[in-house]
Amino acid sequence: MALINKNDIEKLLNVQNNTKNALCISIYIPTHRSGKETLNGQDHILFKNKIKEAKALLARHDVPEAEIEEYMKPAEALLNDNNFWRHQAEGLAVFITKGFSTHYTVPVEMPDVVYVLDHFYFTPMLPILSQNGRFFILCLYREKIGFFEATLEKIRPIDISSFVPETMNKALKFDIKGNDQDFTNSTTTVNGSNIVHGPGSTKGDEEHERVREFMLEIDNSLQQILHNESEPLVLAGVDHYCGIYRNISKYKNIAPDNINVNENADISNINNLHEKALRVVKPMMQQNHTDSLNRYQNVAGTGVTSEDIATVAAEAVHGRIDTLFIAPSEPVWGSYDAKSATAEIHDNYQRGDHDLINLAATKTLAQGGKVFVSSYGGMNEVTDGRANVKALFRY
Repeated sequence: MALINKNDIEKLLNVQNNTKNALCISIYIPTHRSGKETLNGQDHILFKNKIKEAKALLARHDVPEAEIEEYMKPAEALLNDNNFWRHQAEGLAVFITKGFSTHYTVPVEMPDVVYVLDHFYFTPMLPILSQNGRFFILCLYREKIGFFEATLEKIRPIDISSFVPETMNKALKFDIKGNDQDFTNSTTTVNGSNIVHGPGSTKGDEEHERVREFMLEIDNSLQQILHNESEPLVLAGVDHYCGIYRNISKYKNIAPDNINVNENADISNINNLHEKALRVVKPMMQQNHTDSLNRYQNVAGTGVTSEDIATVAAEAVHGRIDTLFIAPSEPVWGSYDAKSATAEIHDNYQRGDHDLINLAATKTLAQGGKVFVSSYGGMNEVTDGRANVKALFRY
């Protein structure tokens, strides 16, 4: 189950820039984890209709029928994969161009849309990629290692069993019986270092070191997902294990507070786990948002901010955007002229146009800037009925 992140956006941008004379197809549909919609094949039927729509749009671009069929082969393969449709989340995003295709299941409901352009269309994904969009939860227990992707509204488990053992007992082959609550905060000094263990561990220091090595293995494996991300990671479990992981992890965005949950009751009740994690992460997201907005307001009107989408899009291409606030809206079609280094807005879509909001956001993300999506998670500061964007420049 692929998670989309900023690195994926960069790869997709590279694909579209290096695939000459080819159109880029972006398909989005809302999907369902379970229920009658899944049983009735509703998602499958909707995707089949999106394939037809994409073919019609390719034809409007004067693409020959044989070439259209070649474009859409990856989508047809997904359509015919029955197992794929049994493992959906809230939304599905599919990106296709000549010689390339990829797809992502996402924990945010996607619109029912298809775009066939000279570039991929990412705007529906921005709530996930924004600063107030997503976080992760890592549950650390002897009997269960669990990993979850979450937004302010949704949570879903992520299968990491292919690179992380499911239980600590299985991986370390502990000789003792017991549970995570056996640990207390007693310490022993070994080679000048204090290590924490408790009466539940009959092997004390040796077991602690084995647990530490196991946590290091988890962290190294999770770098496949987390390596360059900025989303918060919330640790769940007894303080003993969370403390070990926090000390050895290379991930720089671990939330300062752990959540204590009962292994048997709460890992299976992911809604309860989500609720507890939100108590930790939501204040962090809101503070980040408030601090960034205050920075913007403190210098608004001094030449280092803009609410003009053409200006913002051009400056994003130049790498000047530090922080971007955007409001959900219809596409703002326009073009960027590299020679004049300016962008202009068009009343209607013209071949080769960008959605300038999409252009500004993807360029900002790709170059290390922050993006906040308003009307998401209670953050509604952006629009006054006129502006779709607010941008704070780096200089």
